[in-house]
Amino acid sequence: MAAAQSSNRVAVMAVCLDPTSYHAVSQFVAGVPGAVMVGNLDHYAGAEREIGRTLDFAHTRVCFIDFDQSAEEAIWVTERLRTEFPDVHSFAVSAFSEPEGIITAMRAGCAEYLLKPIQHDRVLDGLSRVEAKQKKKARSRVRGKVITLVGAKGGTGVTSLALHLALELAREGKRKCLLVDQHPSLGDASLYLGAGRQQYSFYELANNVDRLDEELLGGFLLKHDSGLHVLDSPEAVDSVHHTSPSAMEHALAFLGETYQFVVVDCPPGLSEGTLACISQSDHVAIVMTAELPSVRNTVRYVEHLSRLGYSPANIHVVVNRHSKKGPLTDDRIEKALGRQISLRVPNSYNEVIRAINSGAPISSGNKSDFGAAVQKWAHELTSRNGRDSAKTIAPVQPTSGMRALFGI
Repeated sequence: MAAAQSSNRVAVMAVCLDPTSYHAVSQFVAGVPGAVMVGNLDHYAGAEREIGRTLDFAHTRVCFIDFDQSAEEAIWVTERLRTEFPDVHSFAVSAFSEPEGIITAMRAGCAEYLLKPIQHDRVLDGLSRVEAKQKKKARSRVRGKVITLVGAKGGTGVTSLALHLALELAREGKRKCLLVDQHPSLGDASLYLGAGRQQYSFYELANNVDRLDEELLGGFLLKHDSGLHVLDSPEAVDSVHHTSPSAMEHALAFLGETYQFVVVDCPPGLSEGTLACISQSDHVAIVMTAELPSVRNTVRYVEHLSRLGYSPANIHVVVNRHSKKGPLTDDRIEKALGRQISLRVPNSYNEVIRAINSGAPISSGNKSDFGAAVQKWAHELTSRNGRDSAKTIAPVQPTSGMRALFGI
C-alpha cells in the first residue's frame, strides 16, 4: 500500500475491485489535488476494521466496494462500515444496474452506486458530494449543550425531570431544544407529553448517521406544541437494535450541532450506549433519591466516570423527591458522595403523577415547587456560567457515619 501522509485531504481504499476498475479509480484519484489512493483489499472478511484503521489519517475517507464478487459480503462490509466507522463513505461498484441491487446497496449505507466501466465524471462527482458534506459539517454552528440524565437506580424520576427540563429550556428564550429518549424500548417521554408515538427511534437515526442531515432528521422527529422536538424510543417490547456506541456518539455530535440544547433521557446503569451519550455531553446529571441503594449507586457511578476520565465539574448530582424530613440528611448524602448536591427537586409526587396521567406537563408558571426547581436548573444551564454552576468538594475518607450509611 502507498505511504499515507497526514497532509492528505482525501484518502481512498478499495475492497475486491477488479484490476480494470481499480486502475481506473487510481487514475481518477491521482488527478484530485490532496487525494491519495491507499490500496485494494483482496478480501471482504474484516475489511471494515482495516479500512477504518488505515484511513484514520485523512479528513475525508472513501471506500470503493466491488459488489460483483459477492454482493452479500459487500453488503456486510458496507453495513459494518456504516455502524463502526460512519465517517467512511462507501461507494458501490458493479456491472449490474437493476434497481433492486441499487436500492439494496444504498440501504446498506452506500453514498454512491457506480456502474462499470467506471466513468471519470461519476467518480469526481461522488467525491465532490462527499467533500461538500464534510465541509458542511465543518461549518456547523456553535455547538449546543448536550445534557444527559441517568438514574442511580430505577424509579428515581429521570424521564419526568428530563422532559420538564427540556420543555423549560425550549420555553426560556424560545430556544431550539431536543429531547432524546435513549431507552432501548418502551420509553415514556412521548407518552408523558401526550404526543403520540413516532415510528422511527433514536437508534434508527443513529444507524443512518452516515447520511444524516437536517432533512433526514426531520422525518424522525415528534414535534410538541411547545416547540420541543423529541426523538422517540422503540415502541416494541421486544425491540432489538444493533447500534454501535460509535454511531450513537456521531449522532449526538450531529444533534449537538443542530440544537442549542439536547437533553438525553437514559435508562439506569452505565451501559455502552449510555457511556456513548455521556462522552458527547457537556453536563451529566445523576438523578438519585434519598435512600441507601440510590446513594450507594451514585457513589459507584461517580467513581466509575472519574476513572474513565470525565471531569468532576461536569458530573452533577440531582436529588429528586427531596424532603428536609427525609430519612437521610443532605449532610450524610454529601459526605458519602464526597461532593455537594447540585440540585434538590422537591417531593411533588402527586403533582407529577397527575401531569403524567393527563399528558399535560407541569408549567413553571403555576406556582409549583417542582416547576420552580426545574426552572432554576434550566436558568443555570442557559446562563453564561451554567457550565460551572455545580461545585465539587474533595473526596473524603470513610468515617463511622459513612460506614453506618453503607452498612460496612
